[in-house]
Parts: sequence; C-alpha cells; structure tokens
Amino acid sequence: MTFAAVLFVCVGAVFAALYNVFTKKVQTGDWKNRSSALVVLHLGTAAVLLVGWSMATGGPRFTEGFEAFIWPMIATGVLNIGIMFAKMRARAIEDVSLVAPIDSTTPAIVIVTSMIILGEYPSHLGWAGIWLLAAGTYVLNIQDVGLKLAERLKKDDAAAVPRWHVYLAPFLALKSSAGVRWAFFAVALSTLSLNYDGLVARRANIAFGLGCVVAIAALGNLGIALWRKEFRGVTFGAAAGKSLPLAALFAIGNVITNQAYRETIVPYVGTMKRLQIPLTIILAFLILGERKSFRERLAGGVLMTIGAVLISLS
Repeated sequence: MTFAAVLFVCVGAVFAALYNVFTKKVQTGDWKNRSSALVVLHLGTAAVLLVGWSMATGGPRFTEGFEAFIWPMIATGVLNIGIMFAKMRARAIEDVSLVAPIDSTTPAIVIVTSMIILGEYPSHLGWAGIWLLAAGTYVLNIQDVGLKLAERLKKDDAAAVPRWHVYLAPFLALKSSAGVRWAFFAVALSTLSLNYDGLVARRANIAFGLGCVVAIAALGNLGIALWRKEFRGVTFGAAAGKSLPLAALFAIGNVITNQAYRETIVPYVGTMKRLQIPLTIILAFLILGERKSFRERLAGGVLMTIGAVLISLS
C-alpha cells in the first residue's frame, strides 16, 4: 500500500467521521423519522456537487471507455440503494450499539469477494492487518453493548453476564431481531459494492463516477421516502439546512478516499476506511458531548492501530 493511498484514506476518514457525527446531529425532532428523505436530500445534493465538480475538472474522462464504466456504476448504485435503506432500517428498529459492530465484519468478507470479482489478493502481511483492524473495530464498537447492559441492569447483575455473551450479542440476536438482520443484509451488499466502487473510481473521473452512483442511490431512496410520506411538512429552508453540510462532507470525503482505489487494492482501502470509527467517537465527544469510555475501547484501538500499520507496510 503506497504512502499516497494511506494519506488519501486517512484524510478521507476525517471527513467521513465528521459526516457521521453531523448525520446524527441533524436527525433530531421529527427528522428522526425522515431517514429516507434525508438520504435523498443530501445524496441528491452531493450528486449535483460532484457532477459539477467533475465538469470543472475535465469532465467524465473514461479511462477504459464508457462501456467498461457503465456496468460497475449501475451495479454499485443499485447495491447502495439497498445498503442505505438496510442501514437506516437497522438503526430505526434496533439499538445502534447492537448493529454498529456488525459493520465491522465487512473487511474480512471483502477479501473473498475481491478475489472473485477483481482477482485482487492481499499479501500475507496485508491479510493479517485486515483481520486485526476488523477485529479491533469490532472490539471497539461492541463496548457499547456492555455499557447499555450496565445501564439497564444493576451493576452486580451486569457483571454476572458472561463476557462472551456481550461479544457475540449481534450474532445471538440474529434470529430474534429484525434490525440485526437488516444490518447483516447491509454488510452482505457492502462486500459486493466496495469492489464496484473501486472499478468506478479507476475507470472515470472520480467525482463524476461517484456523482452517478449517489444519484442512483438517491433516486432509489426517493421511492421509499415517498412511500413512507417522509417529505410531508418539509420546508425548503429545513431541507437545505439539513442536506447541504452533509452533502459537502460526503462529497469531499469520498472523492479523497476514492483516490486510494487507484493506488492499491480494494480490500486495503475498504479496511482502512474503518479508521473513521475511532475518529467518530472522538469527534462525537468534542462536538456532541457524547462521553464514551475510552479506557474500555483501548484494546480495540490498539488492535486497529497494529492492523493499520501492517496494511500500510504491505
């Protein structure tokens, strides 16, 4: 993995973390029940910004011809309709602390899908780094399950719950929780879409390709938002205020991150993108005042750091 790829992913992770924090910040009041509408508004705005950006920087610039670009663009655009909706449904009907760790399993599976779809194989060092970073992300996220359990139970009762039960909580809830099933469905789609994200970034102007993809995702979620009547009572001022900051952060962060697909293989980029998770925790503390237990997340942070170093050296 080149130094440029590491730099692109790390800078992109900062913008992704800001995007995650502000997404939560704007979903207040009745906007908690307008998830699809918010997706449509900010992705649609991002699509306009991205296509405009591409036109100002040389146009589409298809590197292997339009035919080689169109299929991966449509594939990841359609997959992202399902990903965005599944993630929203998961968070709407299940505790975020339970569904967030599930996303951590994506990098480990992307290794396999990238071998099949792209023929890309990590080195032995990179393989170890991917698994360590994925494991660290999971360990870091799963702490919220333990904290929620401690809040709901008396301290003595919470301490009596086996630790393995906390670590396997998302998998144990798979049968009983529709939200958890939606989260795993989003992961399954993500392991496919990341590969096509890489192809789109390599075969056209990055901003143009990304703009086309998010336009498809926005249109797909428009049908969902209309069906759920989520635009009822929305004013132009409220829509612009909610969507513009998210659109700008999304567009800038993803354009920077997607540069890395031209520098290294998809499994490395998909895994290193998870660095946004500890950054999100830090920024949520600074911006939203969310006080997470940093001590309990130390083990996950250490594993993520070691994994990131191994990937960087591979």
